Amino acid sequence: MRIAVIRTSEVPDGCGTVTAARALAVAGHRVLFLTDRADDHDGPGPVDGPGEFVVRPLPATGTGWGDDPPDLVHAVGPAAVARAAAAGVPIVASCPAGGPGPAGSLAGVAMVLADSDHRHTALLDAGVPRSQLRTVPACVDTDAYTPAGPALRRGEHPRLVVVGPLAPGAGVGTAIRALARTRDAELLVAGGARGDDPDRARLFALAREVGVARRVRFLGPVDDALRPRLLRSADVVLDVPDRDVPATPVLQAMACARPVVASSVGGAADAVVDRVTGLLVRPGRPAEVAAAVRDLLGDDAMRVGYGIAGRDRAVSRFDRARIAVALTALYGELVGEPEPEPESELELLG
Repeated sequence: MRIAVIRTSEVPDGCGTVTAARALAVAGHRVLFLTDRADDHDGPGPVDGPGEFVVRPLPATGTGWGDDPPDLVHAVGPAAVARAAAAGVPIVASCPAGGPGPAGSLAGVAMVLADSDHRHTALLDAGVPRSQLRTVPACVDTDAYTPAGPALRRGEHPRLVVVGPLAPGAGVGTAIRALARTRDAELLVAGGARGDDPDRARLFALAREVGVARRVRFLGPVDDALRPRLLRSADVVLDVPDRDVPATPVLQAMACARPVVASSVGGAADAVVDRVTGLLVRPGRPAEVAAAVRDLLGDDAMRVGYGIAGRDRAVSRFDRARIAVALTALYGELVGEPEPEPESELELLG
């Protein structure tokens, strides 16, 4: 199948678009990835599989595929939907967590994808017809994110790690306040912009205010080449936003067999099984986060057990190859191609 994926800068980091697109290519599809983000052009190379993965800049006008149209366009975000409207082929629209909802009419869109049960409900409330809506979770490359492998150097203090946006409500402030209630631990924060970042400055001021500035390190953006090393170095990974944000960092931590403390909202609430793969807390409750962290740091067996269960869950439900099978089945409904063997599609989509 020839698939064009369009992603624009309105879509948040960490939504897993590139991982899913590459997985489709590994599964044998020809994937043209059109993007207006410069960082999307860094790194993607040939895929290990029979398909093709090509990254091109999204042109200011026109479609980007010239005289070789795709069978289907997967547009990520409302701006991408608008760009795909004149494609003349079926359009699948994704509205990932942390990004804008559907803007204006969805005329011409054959199917809308949510990445969590929470997002599914939000899109229904926004007026997306139930008949158009499907849920396919975010995915993780469990071959790259593994328990075994090199880890960042660390000292004697317990290490907490946060990966994700630094914007208000994204959870880093809650993690810093929780650190103030957790003796001796250090917190490594990966995310934000390169260079001057007002959000980083705001959070560093908060760390000073609550007395933990010496125990917080802001790393800036950490890409896929280094992120597994960072996650493997963690005793506990935190994902404690006040609102729905992309769950990819949670899945990556689970794939690396690290226990997670997560807010019970959005994709993280779907991914983390409370007291099996990690601990869920109510959003915006630093004291609950701190209590969960102390429980985990005080029990080596619990951390190891949650890590093993998290790895198993990441592989069995969120591995990129399994999500590629689910997407292929949905695309096939629109372009008339036969679905793959139904080994586990109901489980993936349920």
